[in-house]
Amino acid sequence: MIRTVEFKYQVTRNGAIYTELQTAEGAYPQIQMKSSDAIQTVFNGTFQLPKREVDWLTDEIRPAIIIDGVRHNLGVFLPANVHSIFDGTVETIAVTANDRCWIPKDYRAERIVYFQAGTNYVEAVASLLAESGITMINETPTDEVMTEDREDWDIGTSYLDIINGLLAEINYAPLWFDSDGIAVIEPVSVPTAINMDHMLDETKVESLLIPGRQNETSLYSTPNVFICCCNNPDKSGAMTAVAENTNPQSPLSIARRGRRITKMIRVNNIPSQEALQAYANRQVTDSMLTGEVITVNTCLLPGFGVWDVTGIRYRDLLAVCKETAWSMELKVGGRMSHTLERAVMNLG
Repeated sequence: MIRTVEFKYQVTRNGAIYTELQTAEGAYPQIQMKSSDAIQTVFNGTFQLPKREVDWLTDEIRPAIIIDGVRHNLGVFLPANVHSIFDGTVETIAVTANDRCWIPKDYRAERIVYFQAGTNYVEAVASLLAESGITMINETPTDEVMTEDREDWDIGTSYLDIINGLLAEINYAPLWFDSDGIAVIEPVSVPTAINMDHMLDETKVESLLIPGRQNETSLYSTPNVFICCCNNPDKSGAMTAVAENTNPQSPLSIARRGRRITKMIRVNNIPSQEALQAYANRQVTDSMLTGEVITVNTCLLPGFGVWDVTGIRYRDLLAVCKETAWSMELKVGGRMSHTLERAVMNLG
């Protein structure tokens, strides 16, 4: 099966298409996602001089891949570094651009940030995004509210740090932006065979796994018991939650290791005992993702975000994983590299 592939690099101004970038001869842009970074997705490429003058301070770049005539957006990026290159004959522009997380990261508190007790966590995050100029939000509501007045953050604190700190307190994932540039506020997903976002299967033409994989395992000191405590003096009493890895499929579990490896975690703020227990349970889930890292290559596959739950079937490997990083080389015949952390031993 042969598919047709082409790429577009639109420059938008105030949300409207302003002009289009053309790649420099022999140059191929790239997109890289790394979930552990505050700004998870970065775009870079070298282009011909634009036909219209681009305002690199405010205009945005929207790359897209068109497969068999169907357009798939690949993100919305703000130029962070732009420099011209002249080789004696042709002048080109090299651009590195960040996803929209850069906006709240650069937006800093100019006064003491204050939230009254009873403020809903997701609504508080949405208000901070609105202050930094972001109104397009895909949010999962929560009933969790702040149990005391909050003014924990000094003047000059990045709004992104405040946002991600609040989201962590209710066991939500850090802020990220999807392929359409929309802010996503959602709970942390637990990787299972039921909630997979993608399936990489060497037997399926739509996956097109490229032969070969790498596995790296690090198990020695990973805890399997987590004790989480919150004893903020503003709260009426200390709270404690304990979570244990008892999953028989996990090589890190108490039964499989034959011993308890305990980690104590102190939490400054959390809205409730239920939220603290969920936080402890999340530590177990996260610890189960650190045992085995799998790296595979595929053809270019649009639709991948941040922390996607991805299944993989390759030779004798059958696993559910969490996608922690990926990169795409935007050229016909280009490869997409996936870094996956294995969550369970198999799909069965």
